[in-house]
Amino acid sequence: MYEQLYPCDHCGGRGTLGFSQRVVAETGSSPFDYGKYGRHAGPPVIGDVMPRPAFAPQTEKLVCIYCSDCGMSTPWLPVGKDEKSAMTRCAHIWNRRLSRPKITEGDLRDLIEKELGACDSQMVIDMLARNDEDWETRGPLFAMLAQRLVDATVSTIDSWPIDPVLKDAARYRKLVQLAKWVDIDGERYVQFPKIPSPSEHDQCLFEDRIALAVDAMPDRDRW
Repeated sequence: MYEQLYPCDHCGGRGTLGFSQRVVAETGSSPFDYGKYGRHAGPPVIGDVMPRPAFAPQTEKLVCIYCSDCGMSTPWLPVGKDEKSAMTRCAHIWNRRLSRPKITEGDLRDLIEKELGACDSQMVIDMLARNDEDWETRGPLFAMLAQRLVDATVSTIDSWPIDPVLKDAARYRKLVQLAKWVDIDGERYVQFPKIPSPSEHDQCLFEDRIALAVDAMPDRDRW
């Protein structure tokens, strides 16, 4: 469901999931320091997911969606027994924020001076969608941006084939989605899944054999 999240209405950044926890029960011991575990230490902190010791107060798992650039966030929602349902509720709250920052002529001129590539086309289209005034002046600027994108696309095709890069990027994203956290001797590690490579691929090149093995894995969970 990441693909269905609108950009941040404050800065246009990417929305991403944040997890935390908060205290929901007391131990009955008055001198117990709850602040250390979230009772009086302010709002939940993104990334606070480490298990509490057995003697600490009980906590509940929380989820939100926040902007990875400016930090604007939805309210924290309890996960309960259905994590994906809570994530979907956060997504609906996030997508209700429909206002977008208006584009200015200065933003367009600054962008023209930068080195634009073929991958920047979505950013230019987003700026075009957010412009709602002064088309007589800004129209030629958008035309210049479009020409820059066309030139960059032609140059990219001539110098480096983009299709293998995109396919390798998709394979990397699939591996990241299937990775898991593993705690060993108090240290946290990232564990990637074991990927079977059938014997009929023995004669393939090393890179091609890895690509075939990753492609045969199930599609990543898009929540």
